[in-house]
Amino acid sequence: MNEIELVFLGTGGGRFATITQKRRTGGIRILSKTLNLHMDPGPGALIYSLEADLNPQNIRAVLVSHRHPDHYTNAEVLIEAMTRGMLKKRGIVAAPPNILSGNMETGPAISTYHQRMTREVIEVKPGVNFRVGNSNVVATETRHTDPEAVGFRFDIPEVGAIGYTADTEYFEGIEEGYRGVRLLLICVMRPLGSPWKGHMTPRDAAKIVEEIEPELVVATHFGMKMLYSGPAREVKLIEEKTGVPTVAAFDGMHLRIGKQITVGKTRRNQQGLEEFLKRN
Repeated sequence: MNEIELVFLGTGGGRFATITQKRRTGGIRILSKTLNLHMDPGPGALIYSLEADLNPQNIRAVLVSHRHPDHYTNAEVLIEAMTRGMLKKRGIVAAPPNILSGNMETGPAISTYHQRMTREVIEVKPGVNFRVGNSNVVATETRHTDPEAVGFRFDIPEVGAIGYTADTEYFEGIEEGYRGVRLLLICVMRPLGSPWKGHMTPRDAAKIVEEIEPELVVATHFGMKMLYSGPAREVKLIEEKTGVPTVAAFDGMHLRIGKQITVGKTRRNQQGLEEFLKRN
């Protein structure tokens, strides 16, 4: 089985984690032989990519889950990298309608100029399927303060399925979008005893995990209250209630997914990384 790699360029979320950068907000990079995408490129996505020796010009797709600054702010500059300085029509952008077209309150978050330079622009709503490389991606349903927000499910031939809830509160049926995933990336912004509409606490997350029983759960997108409480301590509840191994993500964390899923603290060596990216 081939490997894929996930690099967490940010594990913070919400206004105050974003403006203080107590945790970074650069999103997640997913890489394999056939897949090189950046998901939810919030503030710092470009700088943290370069810092991690991840060349943004090799990106093949930019995915945005919803229109909050901690998820989309660096999308345009990553599109400029993906299109080689806006000189080559290249890559995919997938985002909800209010990101691409705006709405009554705001204009588009990704300009028509940037959209025109991508090879394909996909408007995502729950249930929309599209392909990046040889992987199938499905937009999943959320319930968030941005009503057009979505999550994503990736069915990747090399390794199986990965789910990303994005920002959402728990609701009956949310688990249906993630059944059969090996890895669940779940946004757990609030600590126990401090719920907030449109977001999850560890207790909410455990309900989903109990239903789908993935191999590994990675909790991420921590707000300030969660950071003060301690994410590693908070997410122990998920593992205790479900028996599923659960990790609190940290900035710079990477996962390798093959026959097993392993958590690492440092990037692969530079030579190995360059050889890896040349194949993407």
